[in-house]
Amino acid sequence: MAIFKRIADVAHKTVVTGLFATFCYTTYTVTGQLIEGYSSSRGGGNNKQEDEHPQAGFIQMLKDKAAEEYQKYYRTDHREWYDKDDDSYLKNLPKPEDYAPKKK
Repeated sequence: MAIFKRIADVAHKTVVTGLFATFCYTTYTVTGQLIEGYSSSRGGGNNKQEDEHPQAGFIQMLKDKAAEEYQKYYRTDHREWYDKDDDSYLKNLPKPEDYAPKKK
């Protein structure tokens, strides 16, 4: 019976030590990220100028389309349905060159 108690004590100490180590490591990692974020927001750290996101134009185009659709949401003088064979709406789809970032 004493051997099982000793095994249980060792297992318990191992689990508690592992959990404490995980907590300490997580605290260390989060603290490092917080300090890095604070220093980079203050102008410290690496001062690389970020390039424009490659999909920024596409996201802006989606925002513009959403704003346009919102403006005509309450208007009842336009038609928003299509016939099965009508594919004219495909002509209004954005092309990648419409929203791709401009080359410098």
